[in-house]
Amino acid sequence: MRLPLLLLGASGIATARVHPYLYGVPKGPGTDINELAEIETVSTADNITLTNTTQPAPSTAPLAPATPGLAEPCAVVSSAVAALPSGARKVVPAELGMRCLQSVPLDKEGNVQLIDDLKLYLEWHSNLAYLKNPPPDYTEEPVDIIGEMNSMQKQLNSGGYTNEYDFQLDLNTLLNRAYDNHLAWQPDILAGVMQFQRPAGSELVSVSADGVALPEVFAYRDLELATQNETFKPSPIRTINGQEVEQYLQSVAVQADFHDADTRWNALFPSQALIASGVTFLGSFRTGKYQGPNTTMAFSNGTVKTAMNVAVVLADLEGVDNGQRLFDKFCQGPQPTSTSSATSTATITSSAAPSHTGYPKPVVIHPNLSLGGYHLNDTGYEDVAILSIPSYQSPNVQLFQDLMRDFIRTSVSMNKTKLIFDLRGNGGGNAILGYDSFKQVFPQAFQEPFGGTRYRAHEALDTIGQMTADFAANKTFVQTNATAFAENFEDTTQDDIILYTAGFNFEHQLDVDDKPLSSWNDMFGPNQMNGDNFTNEIRYNFSDEPSYTYPGFSVIGFLNNTNETQTPQPFKAENIVMLHDGMCSSTCTIVSELLKNQGGVRTIVVGGQPQFKPMQGIGGTKGAQSFEWDDVQIRSQIVFFLGSPAQQAEWNTTALGKTAFATQLFKRSAYSGGRAAGGINLRDNLRRADTSQTPLEFIYEAADCRMWYTAPMIGDVTMVWKGVVDRMFRGGGNGTMGMTGCVKGSTGDKSSVTGGGQGRGGEVAPGVQGEQGGGGLSQEFQGAARGEREILVWKWSLVIACIMGFFVY
Repeated sequence: MRLPLLLLGASGIATARVHPYLYGVPKGPGTDINELAEIETVSTADNITLTNTTQPAPSTAPLAPATPGLAEPCAVVSSAVAALPSGARKVVPAELGMRCLQSVPLDKEGNVQLIDDLKLYLEWHSNLAYLKNPPPDYTEEPVDIIGEMNSMQKQLNSGGYTNEYDFQLDLNTLLNRAYDNHLAWQPDILAGVMQFQRPAGSELVSVSADGVALPEVFAYRDLELATQNETFKPSPIRTINGQEVEQYLQSVAVQADFHDADTRWNALFPSQALIASGVTFLGSFRTGKYQGPNTTMAFSNGTVKTAMNVAVVLADLEGVDNGQRLFDKFCQGPQPTSTSSATSTATITSSAAPSHTGYPKPVVIHPNLSLGGYHLNDTGYEDVAILSIPSYQSPNVQLFQDLMRDFIRTSVSMNKTKLIFDLRGNGGGNAILGYDSFKQVFPQAFQEPFGGTRYRAHEALDTIGQMTADFAANKTFVQTNATAFAENFEDTTQDDIILYTAGFNFEHQLDVDDKPLSSWNDMFGPNQMNGDNFTNEIRYNFSDEPSYTYPGFSVIGFLNNTNETQTPQPFKAENIVMLHDGMCSSTCTIVSELLKNQGGVRTIVVGGQPQFKPMQGIGGTKGAQSFEWDDVQIRSQIVFFLGSPAQQAEWNTTALGKTAFATQLFKRSAYSGGRAAGGINLRDNLRRADTSQTPLEFIYEAADCRMWYTAPMIGDVTMVWKGVVDRMFRGGGNGTMGMTGCVKGSTGDKSSVTGGGQGRGGEVAPGVQGEQGGGGLSQEFQGAARGEREILVWKWSLVIACIMGFFVY
């Protein structure tokens, strides 16, 4: 058996992120925002006064007796968890959990090989050169991923690490410094054994007293309590663990993988939109990396609250009595599938209609809560429709399209003239829906989604592209040898292989001018930019199903929906606005790019650091397509097994063969949904006519307007939407396009629509020859190991729920 592929569905060019959150979403039972249980506080100071609370306080796991046999930290953790009553939360003091993890011995040789594997797979990551040498308006520090990995290998060989946990933390942090949601490695210990949390009730929120003054930080539950008890006056937090609150929170915020400091600030706190959609995102302050044994908050009114931080035990530690046993049990490859989920999701039953938690009754709603349509009917807001889209993950893309189309048509028939795209918290999903969402509101034939993309050009990609072209021409070895095909692919058909490799088939791509490509070389290039090689810019062909790999689905204006180009535009561009909180990634950024830079749609952003200045609407990855680690491996294996014995012997010494049969990366990753958690950004997204060819990830784009959260908004989403209307549609002329009441200093940035930044290109990176970006939109868009290889495949029955093409998150 070589490469059995079990194809479960044709869900195409995108899927939701497989790797689990490492921050923001508490794992384990009892993590809901409304949970009342508190971990018993352990004070490190005298005269502690707790905030007003009625929560019961059960104890943490009892510590095991201090006997010689239980002196090892992991033995203490294992014994303590075993002593808990059935159904209790498996928590231990965070400091004890950290001591256990740091007792795991270092696997020096294995980690050197792990980095070698990662470097092979990072050849596929599209923007390594731009991370190392970013353009001037990129807001984050440069990071040389490969160079620092080389340094880590030297540290390993010279004794620079003493335990496995510290190595994993450094490597994970290095990748996180790319601030790219598509680039991640989730290691077995760091992501699979324990999760560090502050106790329930420690969630925070940042709100302005009146929407004008700079926001202050409060306890989330104090604001909830104030809505129930008019006599209770919440007091802002002044210090955390002895540091000024903003300074402390900035030190915690960096663990979030967003390329914008304001977005990382927002990610510290519970997300209204994500919680509504069933994802218990309570913020990186509540859940993330180890932050010490206790958390002490001092409030303006003199109140001080101290609580013990905890480690939630996710794995079965039975028999784990020291760090070596933990390594032997959890660092040898995939663990048995857990029944718990990495994220809490809404439970939809037949007895109750689905709904967004805490939202008003919807006009339409997707069963998985990825989409909801709402109308504001209060006096002065009767003409407003809202599309709340906290996710583009939809198992049924046709249903998503139908619901959005129905809502838009219903809204128009009810004389709704203004539309808010509420994209807060949207981490992506099915990429085709991003293009389709644009066409829903700009159906005209000339408004064809641009969607220019490119790959990083490297050796393995070139081999895969050449072999894909040979396969399409029926020229590969296995196509002339039926026995070899059957031995290598078993029940996998040639049609399956076509779908798996469609993204590398030049026949299913278009050039930048929407013309067919003539050959693989016509697609591959390569072109040198910023000291690296890239393919030629390509576009999807929305009239060719293999190009976007969703059989039977037609984007508005194409194939079965071609007639919809005659549909009148439902809302004027100036009457559409995007609502962002920075936490928009992947597919969300695809639709945002199209709405802004083709459609001329304005953006308002909410929250961010307490500063009077502009804020970007998008802080997540703007990459056009992601691949999980096994997406890269399986396609490498497919091409390897298409080859003749002579070709395979040659490939055994090249990046293709090494990538196809890498093992250490898959052995030392955490798993989620049966897949190694992590991956790369496969394709850059590029702007139309941008001569700098800068990936969108590295182009600064301020929102047109910014607003603060106020206390009433935290519990009432309609107050958020009304705040958008009041600021974006109520103003007068004078070049403001109807805007008024925006945060001081937040408007008029040159990168915004109202500042003249529609279609603005990127800037050339320092030391790189080339034209400065700018380009601009065309007039029509303006304003509107050889013997063991069968074993090394791990005898997988590779179950890929979304098999084809471009995985976007």
